[in-house]
Amino acid sequence: MDKTVALVFAGVCFVALSAAAPGEFPSSSGIIALNSLPDPSATLATASVADAKGTMVGAVKKIVLDTNGKPKTVEVALMGSNAVVAIDASRFNYDQGHNVLTAQLDAREIAAAPPAPQS
Repeated sequence: MDKTVALVFAGVCFVALSAAAPGEFPSSSGIIALNSLPDPSATLATASVADAKGTMVGAVKKIVLDTNGKPKTVEVALMGSNAVVAIDASRFNYDQGHNVLTAQLDAREIAAAPPAPQS
């Protein structure tokens, strides 16, 4: 294949890929650490919680902040029960595009976390 044909073929492939429907190809993840959120309590108020495998396990009940206003603990209301557990905020990443906190724990470890203090 000569250079001209190869160049035309590459251009056609680029146009075809550019026209693909949104969501067919991965985009930037938008995953960030919790301590970089400007207003974590408000931002995470409606977030879901997933385990390390991506399985939804619950929802954010409360974000406990340290004296600098950074997330210290995430209180998670577990699906299918009345249990609320407290997990160190450093164990999570936040997916802005999907409004999901993903734990670096599996579902069993999350369920075995200590109960959140009653408030």
